[in-house]
Amino acid sequence: MKNFLASIFLAISLIAFSQDEESIGTDRPTQSAGATVVAPGDYLLEVGFVNEKFSEGITNSTFVNALLRIGIIERFEFRVTQNYVGTKVSGDRTSGLSPLTLGTKVHLLDEHEWKPQMSVLAQVTLETGDKNFSPDSPVTEIRFNFQNTISDQFAIGYNLGFADTDYNEFLYSLVFGISVGEGLTLFAEPYAFFGDDPDHRFNAGLVYLANPKTQFDVSFGVGMSDISPDSFVGFGAAFGF
Repeated sequence: MKNFLASIFLAISLIAFSQDEESIGTDRPTQSAGATVVAPGDYLLEVGFVNEKFSEGITNSTFVNALLRIGIIERFEFRVTQNYVGTKVSGDRTSGLSPLTLGTKVHLLDEHEWKPQMSVLAQVTLETGDKNFSPDSPVTEIRFNFQNTISDQFAIGYNLGFADTDYNEFLYSLVFGISVGEGLTLFAEPYAFFGDDPDHRFNAGLVYLANPKTQFDVSFGVGMSDISPDSFVGFGAAFGF
């Protein structure tokens, strides 16, 4: 399975399509990755913070969640993700760099009537970072991203994917976004990871597009499975340049 996913990852990395993007299109703060890609020669930096609380007295924090997206050629972007994370258990704290994640996203289809806009994201998480947070072997993920614009005020995004972890996790996400004012969008999103123990969650929040190249967001959510966090909150920003 690892060799199969790695082959898909390599094949996607060699594909190029044509595209004309005019403004920022981020992958945060939702679990759903957007269907758009960064235009050639452009850069998009997405940063944020997330704090998860569990009933067992465990707190997981992503102090710095940093994703750099680079437009390489038409309809193709390269991605680098590096986080600084921490865990607190009964007052004992552990923190450090997460593994480095490298990936690509390729725009496959434009939206037309009922047909969604579609892209595919392929990435691999390496055996790097602090030993407390590093995987035992590289983890490859494939994710298909879709978006339907229902009206000028309402859109739907959804993802389907697979991560080659120890548990061979499948995932889905479904996000509803509605414009509530100039540059303001509310979203609500159920999503889940399916492995040995399903992890169902619900996320909601507010996104503010200050200008075509600057976005701010705040979000909160709850877990709906035994292994899920009881609650989580996050905030962040994105800057195109």
